[in-house]
Amino acid sequence: MAITALQAIAIKAFRDRLASMGVNPLEVIETASLRRGAAASAHSPPTPHEILETAVAMSGDTTLAIKIGSGLDLTQYGAYGFALMTCSDIGAALKLFLRYGQTFIQSSNWHRSVSKDGVVLCLQQNAGTGYQKMLVTELAFSQLYLQTKSLVAKPTEGVTVHFSYPKPAHFGVYEQNWPVLMEFNQEHTQIFLPDQWLRQRVRTGDPSTNVLFNHQCEELVSGMAEVDETTAIIRRLLIHSAGSFLSISELAEKLHVTERTLRRRLAAEGTDFRTILDDIKNRLAQNYLSKTSLSVAEIADLLNYSEATNFHRAFQRWNSTTPADYRQQASP
Repeated sequence: MAITALQAIAIKAFRDRLASMGVNPLEVIETASLRRGAAASAHSPPTPHEILETAVAMSGDTTLAIKIGSGLDLTQYGAYGFALMTCSDIGAALKLFLRYGQTFIQSSNWHRSVSKDGVVLCLQQNAGTGYQKMLVTELAFSQLYLQTKSLVAKPTEGVTVHFSYPKPAHFGVYEQNWPVLMEFNQEHTQIFLPDQWLRQRVRTGDPSTNVLFNHQCEELVSGMAEVDETTAIIRRLLIHSAGSFLSISELAEKLHVTERTLRRRLAAEGTDFRTILDDIKNRLAQNYLSKTSLSVAEIADLLNYSEATNFHRAFQRWNSTTPADYRQQASP
């Protein structure tokens, strides 16, 4: 199964964390493959559930999954991590997590449902043994708690957690790491998040910066960031330089090619520098208008327009409507 660029980032973070704890990730994968047998390994690689179980067995530490999740800092996830850190409140961060964080562990996903006075996140796993599912749950919960703790002052206020399995022998580690009300042998593994929890402001929130990181996440998920395509490389470099967009000569210098060669490569892929830049500016403009309260003049400045009137004309050319009308149509 092909993996997305965001999954690749998450896998690297997981492997780096294993290595930092003295567990060789390559040996873990090799051992997990051997455990499956030659026939099974030939058809597909070990699942994340199998890899995690093997890592725990090799380390001899039954709490390894919790320790892994508790050490995966948000900054290790690149654009996704910074997108979470710049959300306005924890409710917005949760939406972003459900949009992009779902891709990290295959065969596992969070399902959101509305409950009285809050929302419920249910962890659904359609693969693995009961023990493997418990390990993935420990990894997911410890990671989610660490991320929340880094974003808001009260990460557990009013939160209740249900586990579908019996209380483990190392329950004391649960209490040390997750200061929340916990219940075991429940029908589902889930978290109740009250409305007041969702309304907490993220301490590093920055709406305008958040738009940029969200856009980077979207391109990573959509597959537009394949590194073997010149167009995708240019898109990534331009997004990273948003606010002071690189010129085509500056891009060529970064890629160690001549400007003529760069133009030729883009033409071979059916595009050109101006088309790519306009598309990025338009997508960012649409997000700024629909997701922030920034004025048209401020958005024009963020997109490197010297005059708001120039941005106004460009936006109308791209969308056949004015920025003000677009914002009004996009508002809920």
